[in-house]
Amino acid sequence: MTKLPKTIENLFYNPETDSVDSLLKDIKETHLHILENTDLSKGTLSSKPEDYVYVIKDFKIPNNGIGQGSFDSIIPALFRGVSRWHSPRTMYNVAPPPILPTVVGKVFTSLYNPNLALDTAAGKSLLTEQEVIKAIADYIGWDRENAGGIFTWGGKATIMYGIKLGLKNCSPNSSTQGAKEDVVVLSTVAGHPSHIQDANWLGIGTDNVIRLEVDRDGKTDVNQMEQVIKKVTREGKKIAAIIVSGGTTNSMVVDPIEKVVELRNRLVNELSLKYIPHIHVDAVVAFPWIFFKDYNFGLNNLDIEAEALERILKIIKDLKCIYLADSFGIDFHKMGFCPYISSAFLVKDKTLLSGKEDLQNWPFLYSMENSRAGDGPNSAFIALSALGVKGFQVLIAHLTEMAVHLQNEIEKTGNFEIINKTGLGTSVMFIPRIPKGLTFPNLEIESKVRNFYTASFIEEMSKLGNPYYIDKIPGNSTGSSPFPLTSLKAYIMSPFSSKENNLSFVEFIVELKRKIDMKFDFHNTNIKSSDVEFFHPLKG
Repeated sequence: MTKLPKTIENLFYNPETDSVDSLLKDIKETHLHILENTDLSKGTLSSKPEDYVYVIKDFKIPNNGIGQGSFDSIIPALFRGVSRWHSPRTMYNVAPPPILPTVVGKVFTSLYNPNLALDTAAGKSLLTEQEVIKAIADYIGWDRENAGGIFTWGGKATIMYGIKLGLKNCSPNSSTQGAKEDVVVLSTVAGHPSHIQDANWLGIGTDNVIRLEVDRDGKTDVNQMEQVIKKVTREGKKIAAIIVSGGTTNSMVVDPIEKVVELRNRLVNELSLKYIPHIHVDAVVAFPWIFFKDYNFGLNNLDIEAEALERILKIIKDLKCIYLADSFGIDFHKMGFCPYISSAFLVKDKTLLSGKEDLQNWPFLYSMENSRAGDGPNSAFIALSALGVKGFQVLIAHLTEMAVHLQNEIEKTGNFEIINKTGLGTSVMFIPRIPKGLTFPNLEIESKVRNFYTASFIEEMSKLGNPYYIDKIPGNSTGSSPFPLTSLKAYIMSPFSSKENNLSFVEFIVELKRKIDMKFDFHNTNIKSSDVEFFHPLKG
């Protein structure tokens, strides 16, 4: 019989003691090594330039394992260059600084490793999943007994679930026979690219996603939606889903959910449709704003600053109508302050998802995945319990106030132009102004020079080790209000953001601009687009 050596046995959790002493020791020692590579004045962990091809080719599976004592040296290397999401110096994107209780929950979820395929291997995690889903359904105004849902592998999956249920609704035999009918999906030009990608994965086809125009506020044009629905119906096509924005990434624009639902209901009667087009709200980013649905904006007990209060009010005005939709998605790993991945799909009528019978103990029968980790529901449950309604209100109000302040301070310098002035969320998008008196031979050259100029800010910050970590957005990739040039984006997500940090960042970026202006060649006409742009799925 093969004898299990201690070197392998010690890699596992000891079932005779259930002690985590060795685990905690490894975590502490490993983290000390990570701290050796951490500069607290930077937005990312230190890293060094590496030849990606060489690094990938260099790793080979060893014949013998390295032994437990070596992990505190190899694990830290896995995190070189990662973002310090909790730092106010990191303003890269809508990415989570997870609250610490959710991190603890994730550690133990990994240790005990529940599988949410069915109840026998899930422990309490399947019940936790339903606790979260039912509580949210109840909070927004659904019948908690009739509502259902499932945690899944990301926001893209929540959209896929919504489209799939709509496809089954308009084409009942599609699950067994495939989609034999001509089916379309309605979205908007401000919608996430996953709306198109999911149509590809579901076999509907990307050409069958109709992207509707938006008005000057970035909201879907309901009048155009009516004309499109009538047109596709006359052509004999069916509508699998109408995807409504529940908050765009960069501007946090919410479509008029109530008007869309009213239009859908009216046209079902007028056009004598034998099915009801499914309405799904893509609320993965902005959902936590729902916690302001009962906030008294007149009393304003949290003393939220006026401009931030106005932004929140504009978002909740339409978002509070999410209960009228058939389904929606949430990413707790965005504004829910949970670790990756914690995404939930919720549906008003649970039988659309799981069938006539109550199958919540055997979700593998209707889920896209068989193996599902307990990370999502456990993290969401912990975050909702730890923060509560008021905690989310305070966090969102604070981040919004900081975004308003940063936008105003950047604009006051006169060195930069804010390009999302009407944005409602915590993203600040801006471009550096070129020195006065410069002229260009034509618009194409001007665009290339301007784009290269803006991109150089990210390059220079990277050379400095990212004292501040912000994002670069290609032209026409800004969602509801496309902007033709490459822009910079500072996304306020850290609870430690402050007006003092904002002022330090503004001082830094102004000084950086001064240094770049001194050496930048504004007359270089040989710039290639590849020197500036990169593939980006949001690019129009």
